[in-house]
Amino acid sequence: MDKTAVKLLRLYEHLCRADAPLGVSALAVKLKLTKSNAHRILRTLTGLGYAQQGADGRYAPTLKAWELGTLVFNRIDFVQVAKPYLTQLNATTGESSFLATLNGMSVVYLDVLESRYPIRIRSVVGGTAPAHCSASGKLLLAFNPPVAEEYLAKPLEKYTQRTLTKRADVERTLEQVRRSGISINDEEWVEGVCGICAPVHTANRQGAAAIGITALKERVNRAKMKKLTELIAGIGREV
Repeated sequence: MDKTAVKLLRLYEHLCRADAPLGVSALAVKLKLTKSNAHRILRTLTGLGYAQQGADGRYAPTLKAWELGTLVFNRIDFVQVAKPYLTQLNATTGESSFLATLNGMSVVYLDVLESRYPIRIRSVVGGTAPAHCSASGKLLLAFNPPVAEEYLAKPLEKYTQRTLTKRADVERTLEQVRRSGISINDEEWVEGVCGICAPVHTANRQGAAAIGITALKERVNRAKMKKLTELIAGIGREV
């Protein structure tokens, strides 16, 4: 890979994910760059319209990435195909429903409908999730073996006491997901939160997307879990 391009994209991604504008020094320290290198990259991003410099000298991203992302998003036909089913899932369960896919090694949410409950789990379109411990991530890895092979070759981060971080354990889970056609996250990413999802397949059984729900664990007992898995599996097949 071209090292200059990698540095530019890493800095730009960090700028986009930051909660507030950042200065040259902060970016250089965070990304282990020299200040002159960070400043040169920021000048390039600013000149191309991807970033802007405020009166205080700090930098923030513009909406150019959103404009380009929207163009790509609008080409993903299954988002539109899945919309009425996602709406049905949200209305039937009352829980947050989502459609997600893989973007490189991360899960990205393509569509999200919020729960009707006052206490809810907030996800947003464009938000990401770790693949090895989210319901959608495990499902997408299970039906995309080449991606799973690359993903599991790296150390896995532990988020809760229930997160599986050993490759062999995750591989067994992925095999179970392939056999059952359903994926469950039981407080593996966030304490007190569970998720259930089913695949949206391409014609050759590759997992193009995951459709499902996220809920507070206290709202989902064993009987409700069984009903939800049957409902979501059916909706996945319909999509």
